[in-house]
Amino acid sequence: MTQKEAFDEVKVLSVPDTLDKLSASADGLTREEVEKRLEEYGYNEITEKEVNPIVKFLGYFWGPIPWMIEIAAILSAVIHHWADFWIIAALLLVNAVVGFWQEHKAENAIELLKKRLALNAKVLRDGT
Repeated sequence: MTQKEAFDEVKVLSVPDTLDKLSASADGLTREEVEKRLEEYGYNEITEKEVNPIVKFLGYFWGPIPWMIEIAAILSAVIHHWADFWIIAALLLVNAVVGFWQEHKAENAIELLKKRLALNAKVLRDGT
């Protein structure tokens, strides 16, 4: 069962049926149950993978469109059209720099939004 199917199934269940499906009660989980679930499933968090900025920048030179442009630059160099080579190379570099900068700004905006998220939740443990 996919995560979406499981979510759709829980949406139509009543509260008692949902608590039963999740092996929970209206009094919350016991400390022992919390420890067991943490050991089995881990914390409710999404781990983020940091990518080296240099690798991210070099990624803008990888793909079908950059390959076509790179081939055009290489062909210009092979036939000694140096003006064309330098123009193509400069445009390829400018495209990578602009793309990298735009992505960097978007990542900064996402980080700012993450900092404003609520990091705490109220839960019932052993009825309190």
